[in-house]
Amino acid sequence: MIGWRRFVNLLAENIKTRVFSVHRLNVSEHLFYPSTAEAEAARPAQVVSRLGALPPPAASFHAASAASYNGQLIALASPRSSESRILWSSPLPRTLFYDLESHFHYLLPDLSFKARDPIAISIARPDAPEEDIYVMSSGTAYAGFEVLRFGHSEKTRLHFHPETWHLESLPLPPLPEGAVIRSHAVLHDGRTICVTAQDGPYSDEGPYGTYLFDTVKRKWRRAPGGWNLPFFGGAEHVPNLKLWLGLCSRGRDLCASSDLSAALDKWKPPTLKHQWEIVETHDDWRPEKVSLINLGEGRFCIFKAMYYAVNEEWFDGFSARALLTGVE
Repeated sequence: MIGWRRFVNLLAENIKTRVFSVHRLNVSEHLFYPSTAEAEAARPAQVVSRLGALPPPAASFHAASAASYNGQLIALASPRSSESRILWSSPLPRTLFYDLESHFHYLLPDLSFKARDPIAISIARPDAPEEDIYVMSSGTAYAGFEVLRFGHSEKTRLHFHPETWHLESLPLPPLPEGAVIRSHAVLHDGRTICVTAQDGPYSDEGPYGTYLFDTVKRKWRRAPGGWNLPFFGGAEHVPNLKLWLGLCSRGRDLCASSDLSAALDKWKPPTLKHQWEIVETHDDWRPEKVSLINLGEGRFCIFKAMYYAVNEEWFDGFSARALLTGVE
C-alpha cells in the first residue's frame, strides 16, 4: 500500500465538446487538518471550504462519438500502489492506460462490452507486478464481466511473448433480468468479490441477495443465509476496527457494519454498528452520483455529485455541484 493518498482524481465532462478532463485535487490541503489537535479544536463548528475553480486538467480525453459519461469508464488501475495510473475506456474500441504524473500511456486490450455505469474492481496478486482489473456491468441490460490481467496468457505463452496485459471473459453473475448491482466489496481474503443486487436503480431493498465470485476458482455462488450488504456503492474494510465502511440510503449517511466473516461462516446477516449523517445539504439538492474513496490509513473521501433545478421544472434547466467530505 502506498500509504495514504494525497490526491483525488475528479472527472469533468464538457457537454458541448464531449471532452473529458481529469483534475487532481490535493485532499490533504482541502479536506483534512494538519494535526489531530487542530481538528479537535475546530469541533463542533462546521467548516466548509469553497474550492471555486478546479485545478488545471492533468489529462484530457475525447471519444470519437457523441456518447456521454454513461459510456465511459475511468478508474484507478492500481489503487494499492499508485494514485496516478488510470484506465480509460470509451464506447468505441479503445482502452488506454495513462500515468498522470509521467504522462506515459499505452493501449490495452479493448473491453468487449460497453456497459452503462460499469464497476471496476482491482485485486492484487502476489505473483504479478500489476493488479488485476475486474470490470462488470452494474445491471443485466448490458451484461458483461471481464478481467484485465498482467502476465502470460495461454496465447502469449505459446508464442514466447513477454508478459503483457490480456483480457479474459468471466461468467456473468446469476442475476435475474432487470436486476441492478446495488453494492460491492472485495472480501478481506483478497480474492472474493461480493455483490448485492436489487430490483432497480432507485430501490433501497436488495431482494435478490448477495453473490460471491471466487477470482481463483472463477465461480459464482450465492452467499449462505440470503443476506444483503447494507451499503450503496462500494464498501471498504477497515482492518484495525474490524468493520466495513460504506454509504447508506443512496449516500445520505455514512455507516459501519460488522465484519462480513460472521455472515459467511455463521450465516448471520451483517448488522449496522454505527451511522453518521454526512454534511447536510439543501432539500432541493438531489444526489446523482455518490462514492466512498479509500485514501488509506483510516482516511476516506465522500464524493457527491448533486443537481439543483434552476427553474421549477427540471427539464427547464439545472445546475450541478460537487461536494467532497473528508472523514478520518
